[in-house]
Amino acid sequence: MLTENHAKAKVFWPDGARLAVALTFDFQGGEDVRPGKDGKINHEEYTQAEYGPKTGIWRILRILEQNKAKATFLTCGGIAERYPEAVKAIAQNGHEIAGHGYHHEVARDLSKQEERDVIRRTTEMIRNRTGKRPVGWRSCTQSPNSLELLMEAGYLWNSNSFSYDLPFLWGMAESKLVELPRQPFGDGRTYGHRDSGNPNDTLVIWKGLFDDLYEESKSAPTFCPFQFHPYISSRPGRAKTLKELIQYMKKHDGVWFATGSEVAEWWLKQGFSSEPARDRATAGR
Repeated sequence: MLTENHAKAKVFWPDGARLAVALTFDFQGGEDVRPGKDGKINHEEYTQAEYGPKTGIWRILRILEQNKAKATFLTCGGIAERYPEAVKAIAQNGHEIAGHGYHHEVARDLSKQEERDVIRRTTEMIRNRTGKRPVGWRSCTQSPNSLELLMEAGYLWNSNSFSYDLPFLWGMAESKLVELPRQPFGDGRTYGHRDSGNPNDTLVIWKGLFDDLYEESKSAPTFCPFQFHPYISSRPGRAKTLKELIQYMKKHDGVWFATGSEVAEWWLKQGFSSEPARDRATAGR
């Protein structure tokens, strides 16, 4: 039986940080642009999406390097297959690469075996391209089988829930999977579409998310996840918004910029969603 386990005692981040920021990028291309009933594909939509792996990823990597920020790139297996140099560059720059389906499949539309195969093929392709097995996952939607299949495949964390602010733990028999919740203010929503939306409005929303959680962190540590897409947030004008957000957060004390795996490993190590950790009683002293 699947169980949902939340922190039972005080949560704390490394080195006394108040707030953990996770910068995550869903690295896909035109996989979600499907052919119409006539079998033809929308060229304009497709090439807008392909801007991410062809052009935008390099601007994103420059912004992260210039601002000394690490991120997690949830990467489609098909992207790793088609754009090996981009994926290698992400890894070489010290960022985490996690899984995002193979061709951005809608998980709830797959059978259990089909979804298992997507996870397997994505895992293998990313490992082949980077030499390292991915341990984190975010799919296009989540199916009733997703959590069980990720545990079966030995994944460390998942990031598909919008239900909570703090990480928590899924359990099934002896298996565990850390859930890193996300917020519904990713660039796919703030901009509304590939070629619409106002960067200034988006920056207000993103700063508001950070500001609220930073204010709350005066009382207890908080978790601030961001979800971006290279094909959306790398466009000129929008890239400036991403850069300004990172620089704004960097000006605040007590902010831990962490990859998905760093957050998940810390959560498990401290036992926040199980029995109280032995050293938790002395935290903050």
